[in-house]
Amino acid sequence: MLRDEIIEAVEAVGFDEYREIDATDLIFADAVFASCKQNTCGNYGKNHSCPPLSGDMEKNKSRFLKYDHAIILNKLAHMGDFYEKMEEAGKEVAATLNQLREKLDGKAVMIAGPGGCDRCDPCAAKEDEPCRFPDEKRYSMEGSGLDIVSMSRKENMTYNGGNNTLGFFMMVLY
Repeated sequence: MLRDEIIEAVEAVGFDEYREIDATDLIFADAVFASCKQNTCGNYGKNHSCPPLSGDMEKNKSRFLKYDHAIILNKLAHMGDFYEKMEEAGKEVAATLNQLREKLDGKAVMIAGPGGCDRCDPCAAKEDEPCRFPDEKRYSMEGSGLDIVSMSRKENMTYNGGNNTLGFFMMVLY
């Protein structure tokens, strides 16, 4: 069963928390989607899996809601005393997510994570070219309008772990 294979992969890779939900329980917020225009992460218009290149809010929402189930994943990372380890933590989270992608390669799933797609470096969007691997795009949860803060609270998951520890959220849809 696909669900069991996903859970086995999640546990093997080593996430700190996970919750299974129905995809209809995903929380989308126009404000989250709109915040991408502020380009705080640098991906707005420069990554094919982020706005506006990923489509409008409805297109992004429908991409997630074509699945029946979702598993919300969390990887806790220590940011250092003054958040000086933010970049290092981001790389560790990306590596963890890529391990999960490898384990689930070929399965009927969509895996989304923090930030934009990292399939190509640099993303073809930075060169005003079409996506090189449109069937392998790695969509951003926030860039798709998912309200991670509200979902983490609803599912009793750690967003801010204290002591400069933050939760990085990812998702497997099936």
